[in-house]
Amino acid sequence: MAIDVLIRFMKIVLCEIGGDEFSPFPDSIYLAKKAIGLKDQFHSFVPCPKCHKLYQKQEVVDFKQGNIPTVMKCQHVEFPNSQLRNSRICNTQLSLKIGAANRTIIRPKLIYPFSGIKQ
Repeated sequence: MAIDVLIRFMKIVLCEIGGDEFSPFPDSIYLAKKAIGLKDQFHSFVPCPKCHKLYQKQEVVDFKQGNIPTVMKCQHVEFPNSQLRNSRICNTQLSLKIGAANRTIIRPKLIYPFSGIKQ
């Protein structure tokens, strides 16, 4: 919000000093990013609310059992090679099933947006 206000202020100052020469200067951060060519390169993951395992968002949204959209459950097994503990699957629901007029929508419970350092 502060950067957006700063960009608007800079446009007002530039238009006062330079006149119509600076009229194409962007009014908002969205227009400034668009003019420069910057894009948000986020990857969306769905974390399990219980064990925090990450799944690809499309994998969870497009999950089907027998061509029927179904809520995906976490398949993470903590300490799978341990002989002392009984291996249990987390089995926590990762999404919600929302019934629309004539179709079913699967929406993740949580979304973890991630942008890497390297672009």
